[in-house]
Amino acid sequence: MWAFSQIFFPFFAVLFFVSSVILLITIAGSSYAIKLTFSDLAYLFLYSLPNTVSFIIPITFFASCALAISRLSYDYEMLVFFSLGVKPSVLIKTFLPLTVIVCFSSLVFSLGAVPVSKRAFDNFIERKKVDVDINLRAGEFGQKIGDWLVYVESVENRAYKNLVLFSINRMAFENFISAKEGKITNDGGIFALTLYDGKSYIAQKDQQFRSVVFQEAKIKTRVGEAPLSGYDLVEYWSEGLSGESHSKRRKFAKAILMAIFPFLSLFLVPLIGVANPRYHKNFSAFYIICSVVLFFVLVQIFADLAPFVTLVALPVIWLVGSYGLYFWKIKSIY
Repeated sequence: MWAFSQIFFPFFAVLFFVSSVILLITIAGSSYAIKLTFSDLAYLFLYSLPNTVSFIIPITFFASCALAISRLSYDYEMLVFFSLGVKPSVLIKTFLPLTVIVCFSSLVFSLGAVPVSKRAFDNFIERKKVDVDINLRAGEFGQKIGDWLVYVESVENRAYKNLVLFSINRMAFENFISAKEGKITNDGGIFALTLYDGKSYIAQKDQQFRSVVFQEAKIKTRVGEAPLSGYDLVEYWSEGLSGESHSKRRKFAKAILMAIFPFLSLFLVPLIGVANPRYHKNFSAFYIICSVVLFFVLVQIFADLAPFVTLVALPVIWLVGSYGLYFWKIKSIY
């Protein structure tokens, strides 16, 4: 286990760092249309972590187990164990309890934390989209809120100076407003602009003009409403299990298969790691990459075509195939 821990934590840290960089780039690309602060970016990063961790943990655990056995083999320690009568099956029994814990943790992430965090991510983006609609910038023309075109000369903490608003109501009149100060609020998508010390000029269809001087005036209009989603996991997965959503059936199958990958590949650990350093070169890293890539490619291809059939058939085929190779290459020799 000491050899395993020496490999697992550095390997996990490297994969986590690489995944985090890719994740930040993805977040920046998916949210380019809205204004994000550093704290907003941190929230989105945290919401995206469960999906990343659910992939990293199974891969890292499997690779660390195989590399730990490989290190012991090429340090001649495995030959000493086998000379003392230790069977390869002991290696599998040693890793089995930890494998079950890792698979269970991955299932919790994949089936529980990932959907919740994904909806939290989407809800956060939708809220920011509604909020950004009323985030006026100073000195820019063409900013539109509802039926109003708005220009502001300066802004500080959403307190606006020297505002000009122009609205066209095709059924009735044209309205032009100027004000020295203004404050803006957004309550559930209802835009409220409070204007101070201003004038309103109204041109009606009968060619008459009216001018109104005001000390305080409020303009309200709906600029949007965030289409927020709930966090009911039973409701989320029931759409896929009942056949209503093929996309969620596919996600459900992929989540389970990727989470139980370490358990299905348990026989591959001694198959890849155990070797005689006198006669074999160390290709364990290559075999690990091939195993991971092959499994995930099979999951991606067949889970898209028949999710539930793949969920049953692929684990059986992978487990039987890996045991057959383990029996042929390892158990029959050592």
